[in-house]
Amino acid sequence: MIRNISKISLVTSLFIATALAEDSNTTKSNWSGELRGGYQYTDDSVNTAGEFGLSTSIKYESDSWNNLIFGVRVTGAIGDGKTPEGIAFFDVNNDGYGIVDELYVKGAFGKSELTIGRQAIDLPFVDTDSGLGLVENRFEAIVLSNKDIKDSTIYLAHVRSWSGVDSDDAGNFNRINGNDGVELAGIEYTGIENFDLKAFGYMANNFVNVGYLEAVYENETDLLEYSTTLQYALQDYDDGTKASIFGIGAELELKNIPLGFNIAYNKNFDYGVADNLFGGGPFVTSMEHYTIAELEGKGDMIKGGLSYEIIDGLTIEANYGKLNRSALLDAKIIDYGLCYEYNNNLGFNAVYSDIKDDQNGDMKNLRAYITYDF
Repeated sequence: MIRNISKISLVTSLFIATALAEDSNTTKSNWSGELRGGYQYTDDSVNTAGEFGLSTSIKYESDSWNNLIFGVRVTGAIGDGKTPEGIAFFDVNNDGYGIVDELYVKGAFGKSELTIGRQAIDLPFVDTDSGLGLVENRFEAIVLSNKDIKDSTIYLAHVRSWSGVDSDDAGNFNRINGNDGVELAGIEYTGIENFDLKAFGYMANNFVNVGYLEAVYENETDLLEYSTTLQYALQDYDDGTKASIFGIGAELELKNIPLGFNIAYNKNFDYGVADNLFGGGPFVTSMEHYTIAELEGKGDMIKGGLSYEIIDGLTIEANYGKLNRSALLDAKIIDYGLCYEYNNNLGFNAVYSDIKDDQNGDMKNLRAYITYDF
């Protein structure tokens, strides 16, 4: 049944996309969508597997009516799922699926905006994790943002469930923290020149309380553009364990040569697991497969890399990461990436990851995507 739904969703999306492309009179900014084809090959030192997948999404967002906007997005993924897998392409059974992953009403009232329903969210620890798999994360939530304070945005939200690549089952909305969900409150302040400051708090009843602080500084000289990030997170779990994580990172790009560098460091001072929670996480050392969550407790992680734009739109990069685990054996990771943006709508990217993990076993994974937005 699920396979049939996903096939119908895909065919319907392709039909609508073709129709919109052929009739410019019916193509309005209200409509948007994406076609994404993916391939991955995984070698976990025991078994190997290669798999193909195709996802599509069609979204409609209405014009404003009495300050209200209605939105809906239908998404489907089909293919032949295999194991082992590096990043899940399909649902919990490794099958294709179809899902209405956005269905919301959004209201604008003065300098406040309220969104209720299934929606995209990109905040620390609750994020779409765009680009990781075939279908990114979506959330069933109530989100209020307010900009009455100059240079500030205040966020209040209750997040009930989620779907997508990082969830337990990408093809369904999975309850967060049982029936309790998670509450969050935060503020982002940009009133200091070149600075972006964030402070967020999260409460998941009988699970975890989280505090997060971040400061980003961006500037440029005649020779380069650069940014630095400082972060701190405290995750206090209901079972008595905790993780306290410090992070610092820097990125720079030369102006005369299309060359970029990055270096980052995270340290967990406690024996509790540092968790990305509901998405890819905000940590500066995050790589394709490993973040500081894979420390599995106390330890630190360092990351460094470089990128080079060969021609306009074509970039290669390499990143190296090292996990130093206090109670467990260490791990090393190398990610090699290639990205080509043909235009604003069509692009290709591929990542090859080589993981040497003395605790959990080695893995090699190649993922490649072609994405068309319309």
